Amino acid sequence: MRRRTLLGGLGATAAAAAAAAPSMTTRRPLAVALGSGSMHGLAHIGVVRACERLGLVPDVIVGCSAGAIVGALWAAGLDAATIERHGRALDWSGSTSWALPWRGLKRADGLRRTVAEAVGHGRIEQLPRRFAAVASDLADGSLVVIADGAVDHAVAASSAMPVLFVPVRHGARELVDGSLAAPVPVDVARHQAGADAVVLAVDVAYRPSDEPPRWLGDIAFQTLHILVNALAAEQMQRADVALRLSLHQLMRSAHTMPDALIDAGEKAMLGAWPRLRALLG
Repeated sequence: MRRRTLLGGLGATAAAAAAAAPSMTTRRPLAVALGSGSMHGLAHIGVVRACERLGLVPDVIVGCSAGAIVGALWAAGLDAATIERHGRALDWSGSTSWALPWRGLKRADGLRRTVAEAVGHGRIEQLPRRFAAVASDLADGSLVVIADGAVDHAVAASSAMPVLFVPVRHGARELVDGSLAAPVPVDVARHQAGADAVVLAVDVAYRPSDEPPRWLGDIAFQTLHILVNALAAEQMQRADVALRLSLHQLMRSAHTMPDALIDAGEKAMLGAWPRLRALLG
């Protein structure tokens, strides 16, 4: 009942906002940068759902890690309900097999298969909406933008957390999770869409304060979260509209967690719509 009441209120807000939406033929280009965050990435589905209610279709979608997963399905033209169904079914650890030799603990077989099946085993250049995924070069740490080739390959590279996953071979390079270079790829989104574009950035990363580190593995991930948050904060400053969601408290119950995360993304997007609408002109 509480969720129906919430969604009813959001629906009324969306209907009023959509009535005032700018013409899609005259507005400025819209680029959306979806950030990393593992299971927090379910909140990106709420952003998609809000955009759908508003009749807002982005011109460019750029994703990092979890944002690349949702972004790829959105760019493939899937509606929010279909993306939500895939998101709920996805093993966000992304793997079905242990890896040998030990370049990483696991291979992202399950993730690749889910993405490939969802987008029809397509290529990025064949998607109905422009899409790019960002990854990091393991050899030198440089940012790698993947804007062509197999969709599942790009998403796997963008999501390959070092140590946990085997690096993804991309030509002569070995690629790992894009969050090490651009956890919220604002600059890439603007470059892909053009200087006149409006960039909407969505940061769903884990915060260092979310969980106190208790053992060695926690300390390692805490260190990563500190670095990722510093990078994300710097990148978010260059977005025209920045949604920074603190989501970890919504993950306390496995039963209600997906709904809570998705609803949080939808609410944040609807709240940002007046400013975004004004910028789109």
